Amino acid sequence: MHFFIITVLIQIICVVHLIKSGANKLWLTAIIFLPFAGSAAYFLVEILPGLMGNKHMRHAKKKTLNTIDPDKDVRLARERLEITDSLANRIALADALAERDEHKQAIELYQEIIASPQGRDGNTAFKYASSLFQDGQFAAALEMLERLDDEPVESELNRRLLLRARILEHLDRDQDAADIFVTIVDKLSGIEPRCLYAALLLKMGRNDEARAQLQETLKETKLMDRIQIGDDQLILDWAKAELKKLKI
Repeated sequence: MHFFIITVLIQIICVVHLIKSGANKLWLTAIIFLPFAGSAAYFLVEILPGLMGNKHMRHAKKKTLNTIDPDKDVRLARERLEITDSLANRIALADALAERDEHKQAIELYQEIIASPQGRDGNTAFKYASSLFQDGQFAAALEMLERLDDEPVESELNRRLLLRARILEHLDRDQDAADIFVTIVDKLSGIEPRCLYAALLLKMGRNDEARAQLQETLKETKLMDRIQIGDDQLILDWAKAELKKLKI
């Protein structure tokens, strides 16, 4: 009896949260027809990460939601833009499209945004350059980066330099890219930047330097768990495989 009452209360809490948060309505079916399992899953994915405020929990939540409803962010952004055609809503839609790797559509929106005086800020222009890069428009991406004339904080500057290095590599300016990597690789968090630098060094035949970067990557991730590594697992596997080749 007590278990039944507790389950019903949890169902009610989850349904109220779902309605207020605008979560995917597919959850409602799970909560109603699978009272305990559905409510428990909803609590873990939708409620608990917000209560904990942990970035790794938020990442896990986002990954789960992308599996359940991959188009949610784009759909909600489109709906908000239809209701209110504002600069902020245009940027939100462009960002959502870029996040889904729909860069051609994102590029069109970013172009419209930065064409207006209110949209000419460094952050939006950087995201525009990033989408150009992801779309294979390397020269255009570099030109966009070079037009940025604001003074960002160091963390943002390093992100811009990372993108610049990646663009230069794709334009076959490997040494220029390496010169940038060496100045920023120790300042950037995450597995990917150091592995990108290692891959460039391998491409240039600088195996000893590449080995040092790969070893540093494994050292940095030694105490990280699967949630912390997240989507970088494939990159980490690549680093381990390349380091093994270099030791043969």
